[in-house]
Parts: sequence; structure tokens; C-alpha cells
Amino acid sequence: MYEQRGFRQWVSRLLSLGLTKEQLLGISENKYSAFHQEAWIRSILKEVQRNRMHLHISLEEVPFFVLDTETTGFYPQLGDEIIAMAAAKTINARIQDFYFSLIKPNGIIPNQITELTGITNKDVESAPCLAEEMTKLLAFLENGVIIGYHISHDIIFINHFLWTQYRTKLTHRYLEIRAIVELLHGKGTFPTLDEALVHYSIHCEKRHTADGDVRAMTELWGYLLKELKNNKIETLYDLYNALSLH
Repeated sequence: MYEQRGFRQWVSRLLSLGLTKEQLLGISENKYSAFHQEAWIRSILKEVQRNRMHLHISLEEVPFFVLDTETTGFYPQLGDEIIAMAAAKTINARIQDFYFSLIKPNGIIPNQITELTGITNKDVESAPCLAEEMTKLLAFLENGVIIGYHISHDIIFINHFLWTQYRTKLTHRYLEIRAIVELLHGKGTFPTLDEALVHYSIHCEKRHTADGDVRAMTELWGYLLKELKNNKIETLYDLYNALSLH
């Protein structure tokens, strides 16, 4: 009933803007739902942008969202797709909430990706599509800082989807964990997550799975927070300033 009333209100608004009834004949309630979803996504991203936290907040108090995706390749513009997404809301490197979902792609998962991630085409047969899960992920991320190892890969895929579908992009702050590791240990150290995990003696039970990697990166983030504090890097401002000078 609520959706029907909303659809009628939406149609009335379009009519008030000058569209004729004939022009509205091809518009279905499904299209209304798509518009409604787009508006909701845009509102979340604008809210994040409006409510960015103060840079002088302690790193121990900042909600950091450790994010990871599994994809069928490296180039979304060439048709590679997200097949899994995971994120952990952390405060002082302690997990407060956790999100994970497999994603059903439009195409077939290549054999080499199945060998790497363990995700098969059968695993994703009943999984939700990316459009369904993207709204849940954005709601989960809320207002905080996104972090991850080689996080630009994940951001590129998410932004590609948001741009092609809604002509918008993530408005969250995000930080590259590798850059923070190199800030503490020198450039060129630990170019891969595996090398960083070995250095800190962190065991990743499910490597190359979105949820497994997020849990391992959260543990790594705990060590890095302590080292940052020992180096007098205690606020977001301190961290941004240190990274800009490194």
C-alpha cells in the first residue's frame, strides 16, 4: 500500500512538472522503484559527505570500515565484476559489526578466479545481484573512514557500479593500509598483504575470500594503530599529515 501510494505521488509530481499522461505510459512501478533506490543511494552518500568527522578526532575513536571485495578480474570497464563483498565496522581495531555477501555476477566466474577464491558459479546461483547488495553495503558503511590493502581496487569497482547506474560515487574518506605500513616501515616494504601478515605473524584462515581478508586486515590494523600511537600519530589530522609528507 505504501509503495503504491508512493508511486502515485511520484507520477503526480512528474505530471506537475509538465509531462503528459502519454509520456508516462511507458513508466512502470519497477522503474519507480529504481528511481526510489537511486534517490536513496544519493541521500546516503550526501549524508556521509555532510557529516564527515572532525580531523582532530583520536584514531582510537574513529569508525574505520575495513573493506574487501572479490572480483572476476581487474577491469570493471571491460566487464569484470564483483562476486563477494565484506566489511567490518571497527573502533580501536575491535569489530563492532560485520557485513558479508556473495554476489551473483552477470557473467561466468573464470576458473582461475575459482581456484584463487574458492567461489564457484554454483555458489553464486542464489546470491543477490550487486544492485541489491550495494544499498546494504552503503547503509552499513555509514559515516566513517574506509581502509583496506590495495583499497583502490575495491573503490574502483564500487565507483564503477555507482557511476554507471546512478552517476554518483563514494563520498567516504578512504585510506590505503599499505601506505600506512610503508609510513611506519619504509617505502617498498610489504607490497602485498601476505607479506604484511607474515611480518606481524597474523594467520588468515580464508585468504583471498572477502570475509577472511577483512578479518585478517582488522587484526593488522590493530598492530598499526599501536605503532602509530607510539610514533605520536594520534589523530586523523596527524595521520593525513604524516602520509602527505612521506
